[in-house]
Amino acid sequence: MTKEAILITIVSSLISGLAGVAIAAWFFYRIERYKLKLDLARRLFGYRHSIVGEGFSTAMNEVFVIFAGEDDVIQQMGRLYAAIETPGKPNLEIVFADFLKSVAKSAGLGKAKLNDAYFIKTFNAKN
Repeated sequence: MTKEAILITIVSSLISGLAGVAIAAWFFYRIERYKLKLDLARRLFGYRHSIVGEGFSTAMNEVFVIFAGEDDVIQQMGRLYAAIETPGKPNLEIVFADFLKSVAKSAGLGKAKLNDAYFIKTFNAKN
């Protein structure tokens, strides 16, 4: 084998290895982001029966971190904060349903055809 053939083999092996690592890291990043969004959406929906509880508050405080690149979720969260601070809270349920819908859509759960009542109603044996 000539020196050029050996050099070409080594360089092509390095390039293919680096490309494989880069592609695998990109897929791993995407899967981890998806799992984080799905887990947070699960907790938000799971704790929505007690929005004054610690579980829901913790999940809401994580929304800024997990959905930082999702402008719609952040905008809906701002609307939710504004609705909570409004005296009398006239349209809180509508804004809360819109927030949960944007979280569900961003987490990849937007395929279910549910009306707003499903986002507000909770299954709680205590009530």
